[in-house]
Amino acid sequence: MRSAAQKAKPATTLDKLREGLTLQGAGEYEKAQRIYKQILKKQPNNKDALHLLGVSYRQLGFPKRAIEFITKAIKLDPNQGSFYANLARAKSDLPNIPADEILELSEKAITLDSSLPEAHNLRALALKKLDRNEEAEELLKKLVELYPHNPEINRNYGVLLREQKRFEEALDFFITAMRFQPNEVETIVEISRCRTELKQHDVAEKELFIALKRNPNNGKLKHEIARLMFSVSRVAEGLPYALDAVRDNPNDHQRQVTLAVHYLKSGNPHKALKHLTEAKRLTQGITTNIDWNISLTFLALGDLEKGWALHPNRFIGSGVPGVIKRTFPEHRVWLGEDISDKTILVWTDQGVGDTIRSGTIFPDLIKAAGKVIYEGPRKTHEMFRRAFPEVEVRVPSVGEAPDYIATADDFDCQICISDLARYFRGSIAAFQKAQTPAFTFDQNRAQELHARLGDRANGPIVGIGWRSKNLDTARARYYLSVIDYLPIVQIDGVTFVNLQYKSIDREVKYLIERTNGNVVDFPDVDLFDDLDDAMALTSICDIVVSPSTTVAVLPGLLDMPVIRFGDYDSVGQLGEDYLPWFPSTKYFVIDEEKTTAEFVPTIKNALLEKLADVSIDDRLRRIGLKS
Repeated sequence: MRSAAQKAKPATTLDKLREGLTLQGAGEYEKAQRIYKQILKKQPNNKDALHLLGVSYRQLGFPKRAIEFITKAIKLDPNQGSFYANLARAKSDLPNIPADEILELSEKAITLDSSLPEAHNLRALALKKLDRNEEAEELLKKLVELYPHNPEINRNYGVLLREQKRFEEALDFFITAMRFQPNEVETIVEISRCRTELKQHDVAEKELFIALKRNPNNGKLKHEIARLMFSVSRVAEGLPYALDAVRDNPNDHQRQVTLAVHYLKSGNPHKALKHLTEAKRLTQGITTNIDWNISLTFLALGDLEKGWALHPNRFIGSGVPGVIKRTFPEHRVWLGEDISDKTILVWTDQGVGDTIRSGTIFPDLIKAAGKVIYEGPRKTHEMFRRAFPEVEVRVPSVGEAPDYIATADDFDCQICISDLARYFRGSIAAFQKAQTPAFTFDQNRAQELHARLGDRANGPIVGIGWRSKNLDTARARYYLSVIDYLPIVQIDGVTFVNLQYKSIDREVKYLIERTNGNVVDFPDVDLFDDLDDAMALTSICDIVVSPSTTVAVLPGLLDMPVIRFGDYDSVGQLGEDYLPWFPSTKYFVIDEEKTTAEFVPTIKNALLEKLADVSIDDRLRRIGLKS
């Protein structure tokens, strides 16, 4: 009599393919691959095994390998719509494949089998890449109505909405996709990116680590964890995941970039450049935001010539987040040529601190140009007028977002203020020769504020700031709370002047009460919107202690002693252990493996050293009370 095992029929090829498909659907891509490879070992021309093996490679993040196997399947049977659809899907993962090629493949798939939702879905993605966004969205809307339970269609509609910055709507579609395909890593990654934009970092982190527990070797998840950690300035934690992600797939240019920016933020620009160079090779030299990161890396290495030359690449495509890109259809960019008889418009692209830092170049530009027009934030106008009376200062003459097309026509050429350094600060020697201080302040106002200190003016005066108005998680990591700041302001015999813009009353009250009145506030000075008045108040201090905010920049403009702390700053440090823009500033880079609060004793000791050398006469001369 035959045993049950003897009676069992051997699994057919079709059975094995079905088993592989089931594993793929559950996210077990490596296990599915083993089955397809077993089939191909015996049947090397099995078109379905070749096709599905290719699909699994794409799901694991290896689109080139996917293309190789799916192309073999198409050669064996060129009449399968699903083969063309998945070839289009794999090619869409590569940065250098033209969108019209994806469109052609998806339309070929539809011609062969119009019932394939994934083919219509890919056609929509190709339309989106070709900037035919209205067509893409209309098609995706129809597909969602026709196939409400299709996870990929829901996910891709979510991607379109996310790229349009409609994050809450996008998240709804991603969550719907998860409902029908709960272990799909691509959807989990998209949810994380959406939550990051919505500042739901804790939720994103929790979901990613739950997914990683289920898929401990998944490189896509590790890459996304690294991206999340970088976005909240937890670089030391993110670096191991970035390394693992690259080891998993060194041919993914995005993973190379993520690892590079972790190295750069950690103060290791040599390793950063290595991985950015590899990312550039993988994209076959196409100009992308990779070039912006390469710019920062060259600046961090002290190669200012190469760094500044690549600096404008922050405007490539949709641009670097937080950077404003203006459009000048009728006016060329100034490229350093003679403009002694020309009018140049200088416009701003970033925050106030970056703007006024680059403003230190204006003395050189004024000498080079026939006339300079400055268009920048209104709060900077009075300080620019005071320092550079020959410059025309005005609000930006622009149309509506996102193009910000210039509406004025009274200039010959234009340049972004952040790009002036390319022509005037091409070396550290150029910084050392620069006019300092470049800015000035209202001495009469400074003397009035100084008089209000009374007898306190006979002792050392220290200006203080502890945070920015922007308490985004990534930036707040380098700030201090007033509780953390307390040891700094509890130094006997020193008066501390509040320079913190947008401070909360209870913060100032806390410092005053805990220091027995050592902290002095000037509530009539608008430290946020009136930088000219803030500069006058800053000038009456002997030293300023602040994180990397405008509070630390203003005294740097006046060549005053500053103790400043923050993250590794490529553009600020330029490969040096100080800030060439502000040579009177002592800059402390916060260790990425420590909190800023742990750094307080170092900051306090630096202040005590500075106080030992304080000269009240320097202050009095600066504000015009002593010759």
